[in-house]
Amino acid sequence: MNKHAYLLLLAVLLTGCGGGSDPVEQNSNPVISESGDDTGSGNDSGSGGDSGSGGDSGSGGDSGSGDDSGSGDDSGSGDDSGSGDDSGSGDDSGSGDDSGSGDDSANAQPPQFSTKIESDSFKQGDTIRFRIELAEQDMQTSTVEWQQLSGPLIDISDPLNIEFETLSNQTALDEHYHFVVTVTNEVGLSSQDEIKFSVLKAMSEIQASRLLQQASLGPTYNEILLADGKSYQQWLDEQINLPITYHSPLVENYPDRDEPNQINRIDAWWKASINAQDQLRQRVAFALSEIFVVSDLNTSLSGEPEGMAAYYDILLEHAFGNYRDLLEQVTLSPVMGVYLSHLGNEKADPERNIRPDENYAREVMQLFTIGLNELNLNGTNKLNENGEIIPTYGQSEIEGFAKVFTGWTFAYSARWNRPSRNYTLPMQAFEDYHSSAEKILLNGEVIPANTSSEQSLEIALDNLFNHDNVAPFISRQLIQRLITSNPSPGYVERVATVFNDNGEGVRGDLAATIKAIYLDNEARGLGTPLAHFGKIKEPLLKTVQFWRVFNAKTLNNRYYTWNLPSTYGQGPLQSPSVFNFFRPDFQPGELASTEFVAPELQIANDAALIGIINTHYADLVWRVAERHDELNENSLYLYMQADHDLISMNGLNAVLDKYDLLFFAGNMSQEMRQALIDMDEYFATRDSYQRISNLVYLISISPEFSLQQ
Repeated sequence: MNKHAYLLLLAVLLTGCGGGSDPVEQNSNPVISESGDDTGSGNDSGSGGDSGSGGDSGSGGDSGSGDDSGSGDDSGSGDDSGSGDDSGSGDDSGSGDDSGSGDDSANAQPPQFSTKIESDSFKQGDTIRFRIELAEQDMQTSTVEWQQLSGPLIDISDPLNIEFETLSNQTALDEHYHFVVTVTNEVGLSSQDEIKFSVLKAMSEIQASRLLQQASLGPTYNEILLADGKSYQQWLDEQINLPITYHSPLVENYPDRDEPNQINRIDAWWKASINAQDQLRQRVAFALSEIFVVSDLNTSLSGEPEGMAAYYDILLEHAFGNYRDLLEQVTLSPVMGVYLSHLGNEKADPERNIRPDENYAREVMQLFTIGLNELNLNGTNKLNENGEIIPTYGQSEIEGFAKVFTGWTFAYSARWNRPSRNYTLPMQAFEDYHSSAEKILLNGEVIPANTSSEQSLEIALDNLFNHDNVAPFISRQLIQRLITSNPSPGYVERVATVFNDNGEGVRGDLAATIKAIYLDNEARGLGTPLAHFGKIKEPLLKTVQFWRVFNAKTLNNRYYTWNLPSTYGQGPLQSPSVFNFFRPDFQPGELASTEFVAPELQIANDAALIGIINTHYADLVWRVAERHDELNENSLYLYMQADHDLISMNGLNAVLDKYDLLFFAGNMSQEMRQALIDMDEYFATRDSYQRISNLVYLISISPEFSLQQ
């Protein structure tokens, strides 16, 4: 046989033996190994010391065979392919030590296993178990490695069977766990799978009641029972995602009138407040109405019920939106424009002695965005080198913003001097009446001369929105309106941090901010309890809860309530001034020597307190429907049949247990319970309706019920 024949025979043998083996068949689990140098299984992939054959991949040092490819030094034959040190046959592939034949079979398979877990959702306090089951051939020779990607860290001592108990009362946040498990067999092949599950912080009845006292206009018994077992986050997310109950569609006219009146707008507020399912949104909008204040009490707006309802709808629509959008819609509302006099505001005209109105310019800074003093993120005052507070703005900024708010009037007006007087649509600009002068804003920003009205507004609102004060200033007020009058600096800072960044780089996300307010450990009472925690319930909200609980209604479905500010010291959108019914920093005399505030007590004067006591008596004693043989269609009645049946069938203690949950979130003191027992003894010979109504009346005027904790 000549030399050429020998070479041909050798080539045939090499082709049959190796030069790169077939790809290894993968199991059903994705192969993303936690072992080896780079990927797959073994040191890098496929099989063998590094790969299917060779050092890094399919075969050879880098690819098909050889160091790089094909033939010669880099392909076909020679030192690096076909045969030799790295591929085809030899040390690493085809045949030899690592693949094809020899110690490791070319038919080796990645390990086979399955993951087992009872559920993808657990409750706080549950024992959680999950495991893997290996195929019989892999049980003795495989290694198991777990990687935890999310959730509170747990210690895994047995990699085949994991068991742990969730911690209680650490946080109100649901916990989301994510594990990746990698199984590697004796020849270096790997398979991978993952396990995901959540631990929900399920609420008890008492915890649900406490959340709903803070997050609704006053919970009903059924609402508390429905929330029982849900997690805090579940309930909040469900509420945020509910359709909006707008007020405007509920504004109905008197039967014999051509157009609605102020009382019809207030009637719509009652209907929404009592019957709306989106209670969290209604509660947050009510809080916003006490920050972005407008009022139809003794103002020209008293004759614009549709416009006032449309304004409230802005607060509802943006309650879980972005604060920047809310700020713009409030600014362009003709209701706000009339109330704070920037609607029809003209540029300067010295000959006519006209200067831009500064009213809204002041209040949008002082009340709606940044406040009077520079703040730290935790809401405390920043101090200069002399230990003095630092003002946020001066006269030059007031004048600059006043120029911004020139040239705006009612939408679709025929001319500047012939306004449409449409109170439901955003204002529009008339460029000829907008100041073209340079405008000085906060932090030294300047709007150049000859900037249009719409561009000036956008720049100015961005300037306000991006000021460092907005997050702590607004966060603290929302906490005060919803949770507690005296939040700790840490609480304010945690919420303000979310306002600045919702976790996805978005500033001003109110949905995230509201959730941060309610889920904070301070709000949920999961940290060290504060002796001064809580807030006085607003008189109007106390009445709303009783009316919701006892299904208050009239036969003609109208809630005509007159003189609410005189009766309660407040009415919806009926503040006596832009500073709301009460100031966020109000201190009654008893707290003057402390650092604490109690804003709601600013309206707790003698006249209001007497009016509230009398009104509760009229509602809860005289207006119990079951005590009347005949009902007047215009009168409002409360219905107490369910509690009448409860006391008749199960006795007083059953009713007191219910009221403890419903009105006190499980915190009724023994003294309060005894007072109710004593009250019931006094009416023991009366019918059950009188017993129930007088029990509820005593609750309504009790200090314990007046405190939201």
